[in-house]
Amino acid sequence: MKKILIGLACVLIYMMPANAVTKSIGITLVDSTIDSRVTDDIDSNGTIDTTKDISNDVGYGSIFFEGSQDFGPGSVTFGIDLIPASAEFDSRTVSQQASGAKGQGASPQKTGNNQGTVDVSQHITLYVQPGITTSNGLTIFGTLGYVDANAEADVKSISSTHKKEDLSLNGVKLGFGIKKSFGDDMFLKLEYAETDYDDISVTTSNSTKVTADIDNTTLALSLGKSF
Repeated sequence: MKKILIGLACVLIYMMPANAVTKSIGITLVDSTIDSRVTDDIDSNGTIDTTKDISNDVGYGSIFFEGSQDFGPGSVTFGIDLIPASAEFDSRTVSQQASGAKGQGASPQKTGNNQGTVDVSQHITLYVQPGITTSNGLTIFGTLGYVDANAEADVKSISSTHKKEDLSLNGVKLGFGIKKSFGDDMFLKLEYAETDYDDISVTTSNSTKVTADIDNTTLALSLGKSF
């Protein structure tokens, strides 16, 4: 999937007319708040036994490649953003009582902690940014993007089952921002965006289903060079 996204981005950028397109490369610093709702279905019977909301503040950097074309006072930019490092999106511990122990005659029921982490790597965003340039040279733009990443879920349940699973994490990014050029070929961008990821789930060997609903709110500052 990542090769397809990279290939599609390259095709979109380089299909633009050579005499009109402006290609750019740059780096982005991101201040991110990752909000997650994690649920446990102890017996995988469709009933949620525990729910916990988690909020993590994460800072990271990325690199981007873009192609832009002007249309009168407006422009459209196609780009791809890559986060080269991995990041821990979720980490939580929930105290839980085993609902299945009572039916087996155990008294008292077994209690303990469910623990889980989600580490994300190879995070790629393919995006389009339509914009309007004002008379003072400031460009106001919107962002629509598709996200693809690898997620490693590490789950430990109260029955001492331990499971690691590699998952695909996909999502949709929406945002808006401003762009200002300076010098001959440099520019700055400031963007606010929200990414809604698809739910990811892991089921352990004792039939405990753990599901995470992840959302990412970001404020990003980018420095780019056009050529």
